[in-house]
Amino acid sequence: MDKQLEKRETKILARYKRVIKSFDKTWRVIDDTRVPILREVLSWLDHPDTKLKIIQIAGTNGKGSTGAMLGAVLKANGYTYGHFSSPFIMDDREQIRINGEMITKHDFLTYYDQVVATFAAHGHAIDYLSYFEYLTIISLVAFVDNGVDIVIFEAGLGGLRDATNAIEAPMLTVFTKISIDHQNLLGHNIKEIADNKSALIKSGTWVINYAGQDIDATKVLKARTEAVGARWFEHKRDEIIILNTTPAGLDLSINGESGYFLSMSGAFQVHNFSIVLQIKAALIEKGMVFDRAKTKQGLANVKILGRMNYHEDTNILFDAAHNVDGIRGLVSALNAWHLKIKPTLILGVLKDKDYHEMLDEIVPFVQRVITVTPNNKTRALSADELAADILSDYPNIEVEVANDASAAISLAMRVRESSKALIVVTGSFYTLSAIHREGGI
Repeated sequence: MDKQLEKRETKILARYKRVIKSFDKTWRVIDDTRVPILREVLSWLDHPDTKLKIIQIAGTNGKGSTGAMLGAVLKANGYTYGHFSSPFIMDDREQIRINGEMITKHDFLTYYDQVVATFAAHGHAIDYLSYFEYLTIISLVAFVDNGVDIVIFEAGLGGLRDATNAIEAPMLTVFTKISIDHQNLLGHNIKEIADNKSALIKSGTWVINYAGQDIDATKVLKARTEAVGARWFEHKRDEIIILNTTPAGLDLSINGESGYFLSMSGAFQVHNFSIVLQIKAALIEKGMVFDRAKTKQGLANVKILGRMNYHEDTNILFDAAHNVDGIRGLVSALNAWHLKIKPTLILGVLKDKDYHEMLDEIVPFVQRVITVTPNNKTRALSADELAADILSDYPNIEVEVANDASAAISLAMRVRESSKALIVVTGSFYTLSAIHREGGI
């Protein structure tokens, strides 16, 4: 690399790190003023959301996988797309992707400067928005600048006060499975949580709902759809049959036609894929064209960091299952593989999650647990506390505490040397982030 270019890249990296570090990382999802503020910011930026064809995805589990599959199908069929998602594992820019690739640090700073200049013009300082709010706005500016055909726009937390609710009515509003999570912020039962998420439904949008959705949640979503003048998209349920399942992915038959391979493991991914087929049907009705062979090719190349990522060379599975529903899906996949030896589990959880029930779901299916502390200073349950809880409820399970994520991987590989057992790393995105920081992914 040219010395001058290298110097420039070093300066960009240093500034990028400073900007990311400067962001206010606090959640603002209990503040009713935030969405109106973000709508005002979007108006200052000439309403970038109205210049995009947005598919907004909300739900408790499956948003990331659904978005990744949809993006792969769009790309294989020649469409360009932007994808906003959260959280990240390795780099903050994972949350803003164009055609599957993170935006560059240079571009991130360019869009950031554009937003900051807008604040200055309206008498506001750079701390006017929080971290997630900044990324929400920057993503929209980036997608307009790159002229993408479609935007996949994942909600962060809930719907009513989520930053992504600031956009005008999207083309499609999509709901993955809604289940119990973040009760302290979203509601104490499915109905209350669905009510919070249903606030994303706006007049004129088409609403797509996960076919196996909880009945109470579906009633709430349908009522909101009717009340605001949106359209409930009806689609004949596709027949998806799993022909074979391995850590590498799923061989599928769709409506009687075989030859589909989904490069994402876990039978639960079929539920997310069924949503993608509904989205595809809606897009066809709106005039888009999809080729069957290209769609198959796209599905065979789906990649999403931290969701059922199997590394065959090391026999390690990374999955950011972070709540009870996610852990159940992981356990179901492990059982479907008929492993000869119970896996070794590397586990780190957040203390504000229902981790006791998560333990009840997965601990009986593993031979040992190595606990780690997730990469989140305020919300992480320490490895020591987690180990103590496991030993209290499961005194016969072998439990080890790892001082850091790198030690956890080394310990797991050492203790499984003779058995060649699968190693499963799970519990939180922040657990996978901790593993990455130590060079484990």
